Amino acid sequence: MPFDFDFCPERSGTDSIKWRRYENTDVIPAWVADMDFASPPCVREALRRRLEHPILGYATAKQSTLDAVLAYLERQHGWKVDPEWIVFTPAVVPSLHGIIRAVGEAGASVISTTPVYPPFLSSPALSGRIAKRVPMIFQNGCWTFDFDALDAAAAETQAKVFLLCNPYNPLGRVFERAELEGVAAFAERHGITVCSDEIHCDLVLDPAAKHITYGTLGEKVAQTSAVLFAASKTYNTAGLLCGYAVIPDSSLRQRFRRALAGVANEVNVFGFVALEAAYSEGEPWRLELLEYLRGNLALVAAEIADTPGVTIAQRPQATYLAWLDVRALGFADPVKTFEAGGVGLGNGADFGEPGFVRLNFGCPRERLREILRRIRAVALSADSRRS
Repeated sequence: MPFDFDFCPERSGTDSIKWRRYENTDVIPAWVADMDFASPPCVREALRRRLEHPILGYATAKQSTLDAVLAYLERQHGWKVDPEWIVFTPAVVPSLHGIIRAVGEAGASVISTTPVYPPFLSSPALSGRIAKRVPMIFQNGCWTFDFDALDAAAAETQAKVFLLCNPYNPLGRVFERAELEGVAAFAERHGITVCSDEIHCDLVLDPAAKHITYGTLGEKVAQTSAVLFAASKTYNTAGLLCGYAVIPDSSLRQRFRRALAGVANEVNVFGFVALEAAYSEGEPWRLELLEYLRGNLALVAAEIADTPGVTIAQRPQATYLAWLDVRALGFADPVKTFEAGGVGLGNGADFGEPGFVRLNFGCPRERLREILRRIRAVALSADSRRS
């Protein structure tokens, strides 16, 4: 059946974090990674069925939910996982904290590349560790890892964890096998545990790109890693709070559980329901979503190419996020300037890269046209003042 991605229920005036930021203003929000599409019908129907049981107490994963996860990992990513390796958590961010606290001691460093999803930069300090930032480099037409800089960072600090974003938020990279093998070799050289956030792995837009799950690089690599998943970004269910970590090493898995004990709440009762339904029945919806997002990305690329002073840092291969370089516009505060022009974008400074903004293009196309029109109007105004 066809799904209507041109339609979105009104979110203004609801409990939406994304929309309440600009409540009672004429600013269109395009900042947080939350799509303006209705969640899949199969997910909503499963939630309705669950509500037929009137008790909404603490929940744990049913066998059918675990089976859906195991089948999904093997079908979608070619990874045959032992059920014991799965640890359900409320979301990816608590899992980042769990791994950081499970490896090494207070005062050790955690390496992240930049620009990157903001919790990668904040979670080390919140967990009593030191955040070490290593910028990505633009090489052979794409953003990739600077392994010399990573080696230097690991050598000069007591690095215990490397936080990998795969696919990469906000740059939209889908890493090739050689790049991921380079990460694994780097980690082995320095005795580092890799925590791979793969929450965007089912949102690959580039037909020539293929997502490779870090844990599938080999048994030795898997034993020194934790791979984090959730259905929330792909199926637009972030408010239901359900994710999971795949941790093959039993010692690391035990320490991870202990680190989260008493800190992270149980998974939301509806989160399990949504996860199972999305993985078991949501593939037709996901495939249509990808086609719609490809159309949106083509629109973004065409409009930004015609917008002075704004460029896409690299056409994203995955995600529904575009990383825009606006340094040429000379704004002291790009986010506030674009807000004044009626569009709310993600602040590059939060990702460790001032002078950039992040655009969420996961919305109905007509809304996206208006967002891009407003971005262009702000840029043209700046261009005319410079002239």
